[in-house]
Amino acid sequence: MTIIQPNKHKKEIAWTMTLIGLGIIAFSTSAMTVFSYSKIAGLRHDISQLETDIGSARAKNADLGNSLFKITDPQSLEGIAAEKGLVEDRNPKWVFASL
Repeated sequence: MTIIQPNKHKKEIAWTMTLIGLGIIAFSTSAMTVFSYSKIAGLRHDISQLETDIGSARAKNADLGNSLFKITDPQSLEGIAAEKGLVEDRNPKWVFASL
């Protein structure tokens, strides 16, 4: 006489498939966590580098502003005009061009 136990193998296959599925999910989650951490660390490094670059650009901008204000200082301009022999026109005649 043959005894058939159809549910015995189905339960083992179900458990095996469940464990394989959970293993795949755990591996995928771990891989995504490592990938995300790597990206975040890279972005933090880039942000700190950009902050440093912005600070140096601000300092350079301040130096250029000081140079511009020195060049356009009215006393400096009067000295250059006197050096070049320019005379101030008391009654300038302006020509306006209208479009």
